[in-house]
Amino acid sequence: MRLLKGTKGITFGSAWMFRALILMLKTVNIRVFYAFMAICVIPVTMVFSSGARLTYRYYHQRRGYGWWKSVCATYKNHCLFGQTVIDKFAMYAGHKFQIAYDGLELYRQLLARPDAFIQLSAHIGCSEILGYSLHVDKPCNVLVYGGEKASLMSYRKASFGDMNIRMIPVGMETTHSDEIVEALDRGEILSVFADRLMNINKVVVSSLYGCKVNLAKGPFSLATTRGIDVIMTSTMKEKDGSYTAYFTPLPYDKALPKSQQRQQLADAYMAEVERLLDKYPYQWFNYSDLWVS
Repeated sequence: MRLLKGTKGITFGSAWMFRALILMLKTVNIRVFYAFMAICVIPVTMVFSSGARLTYRYYHQRRGYGWWKSVCATYKNHCLFGQTVIDKFAMYAGHKFQIAYDGLELYRQLLARPDAFIQLSAHIGCSEILGYSLHVDKPCNVLVYGGEKASLMSYRKASFGDMNIRMIPVGMETTHSDEIVEALDRGEILSVFADRLMNINKVVVSSLYGCKVNLAKGPFSLATTRGIDVIMTSTMKEKDGSYTAYFTPLPYDKALPKSQQRQQLADAYMAEVERLLDKYPYQWFNYSDLWVS
């Protein structure tokens, strides 16, 4: 079953594959799927995937690994990414993962306020796991890629259940900007990935490991235009199969010109990504080319 994501953010696989996998995950130990994927799927993926080549260059050119260490790191990276995909389907099958929380009190303080705030994520770890596990009273509006398969979207909706989460599809011809603005006007949460580009002409340039990267301008502009507080959430997979969720406020000086505010936010965002990648070096799962040079 080919269930890894492509570079455009779409999960490969048909509806019957999803149903079969979920059914098997209800009866078969999840580590069996990990082993099958590591032995039979990942080696083939590394040969033909453009994402694997980008990942190799990330470790070799950006992290300074030697060629063999970069190959091994790319393999470990793909294995861990595959595990996070399987974990999401295991959640659809009713599996519960142990999650520790770092900075949860800061997050709760934001939740207690009537004001809206923006929750930024990056393609590191498995942020989706947090959505299935942490119930909050304030409604959370999650921007998701509108081209994702309807069957997978329906599993997400069912798994979110009463978690007070609503999905807003973006990236297609139909615009949902009104829904986003209305959610913020109601004092709700807007959850969005800032490291997936929809328009190369609308970017903020920051850096990762001393190299320039393009980030989506939209989330940072939305925050600074409205003077909204921003927090970054990341859910990282631990060696024992559990997860740790990190909640990190991203401060910026609201008295500065808007362009400088955006830059402050973008730099704080990438500093947190770098901090977590230092701790979890194989969990950089952004398989698109963000690098400026």
